[in-house]
Amino acid sequence: MLGQLQLATYAAVLVGFTAATTAGLWLSERTRLKIGEEELRAGSDLVAEHLMQVETDNQAEVLRELSYHSNSRNEHWLERPDGTLVLPKSLQQPSLQGLVQSSMAANRPRTLGKVLMIELKGRDHLTLLDRRLDSGDWLWSSKEITNLVRSQSEFLGWMIVIWGSCLGGSLAMVTVLVRRITKPLQVLSDRSADLTAEGLKTAALPIPTGPLELTRLTRTYNALTERLAWSWSQQRQFVSAVSHELQAPLTLVSGSLKRVMRKAPDLDPALMQRLQDAQDETTEMQQLLNDLLDLSRSDSGRLQVKKELVPLQPLLDTLVRLQGPAYGRTIKVNGPNDASCLVALADHCRLHQVLINLVENAHKYSPPDQPIQLTLERVGEELQVEVIDQGLGIPRADQPHIFERFHRGANTGGCSGSGLGLSVVKLLVEAMGGSISVNSQPGMGSCFRILLKSA
Repeated sequence: MLGQLQLATYAAVLVGFTAATTAGLWLSERTRLKIGEEELRAGSDLVAEHLMQVETDNQAEVLRELSYHSNSRNEHWLERPDGTLVLPKSLQQPSLQGLVQSSMAANRPRTLGKVLMIELKGRDHLTLLDRRLDSGDWLWSSKEITNLVRSQSEFLGWMIVIWGSCLGGSLAMVTVLVRRITKPLQVLSDRSADLTAEGLKTAALPIPTGPLELTRLTRTYNALTERLAWSWSQQRQFVSAVSHELQAPLTLVSGSLKRVMRKAPDLDPALMQRLQDAQDETTEMQQLLNDLLDLSRSDSGRLQVKKELVPLQPLLDTLVRLQGPAYGRTIKVNGPNDASCLVALADHCRLHQVLINLVENAHKYSPPDQPIQLTLERVGEELQVEVIDQGLGIPRADQPHIFERFHRGANTGGCSGSGLGLSVVKLLVEAMGGSISVNSQPGMGSCFRILLKSA
């Protein structure tokens, strides 16, 4: 918008200046010719008045009058009815030779009062057949206007300089004014582009003192962010309340299912499978509620993460011992010989939750016969834990968004999921002062890499 407004303003200023300059030059040229024509007619009238006071048959008297009123810039001569010419001596100058013939040739019909311009040896002349005297003679007059043309050229040069300077100054002023006027719009656009759920409470903009439309737009934007902040707050409270309310009945259902399967091992296999499916679904729902609670606590600033010493090797061994049989899959751990010395500064329970989430994802999106690999090593001043699978992989277009809430890869359509797991993983890892990244090739698997502070 800023560029279009500047371009439109520049075009309007340029057209306006050009039109004004063109009109000024046209009026100057018109004035120049008008002044020359008036001077020419006035001189011709004066010569005619004096000729009427002498005997036109007296060649010497006529020539004397013509010579008296003629000079290098103003010339007068007579054309007799028989075609002979009465010329003053000034017309015999080399620079004026051909003036009479050119003037008479330009007005062959002998139109009285018609002023014509002719060019002779690089000099401009106005010529006029003023009148026919009582004696039948034609009175011709000529006036050189070369100096007027030079003045016009000089005027034109100064006009170009002045026009260019004024145009440049006007465009510079337009640029400053346009940027100043549209600055609130630019600020509004930048703030809107950077707007996040966490920044809604502080997203209000100061009301500008510019145009009324910008003031209204800013007020509308502030009202919108205020409504969004209120809506986001209500949504978080609702999610937190629902998650808490559903935790108790789900725990009761899960405990009851486990008790039934443990106390009645002789149930029909089909019924036992149904109970196991219900237990699995209950576990997944509990995990989803836990994820929602973690996100809700983070949004409200109530997420609690401990900073304690966590030996990583025992944590990974426990994960392999519990999750391997549960998934019916091989899980391998690779680490250095001194892995027992690798102690991270983290929250034991939260880190266990993160690793279970990643291993569960690897299990969900990998073929049953492919192992899951966990690696542990020291990288500089940090400790690195990797969860590597040989599954579907993540499309390149999805990788920048894989840790966003509710985002799921384009190739995961056949697998159930909420799209919250990895966002919770990133949230917890960063809350412990670490970082997480992913390296993946579609069809070749993924590697999730966690970096934690070393104790």
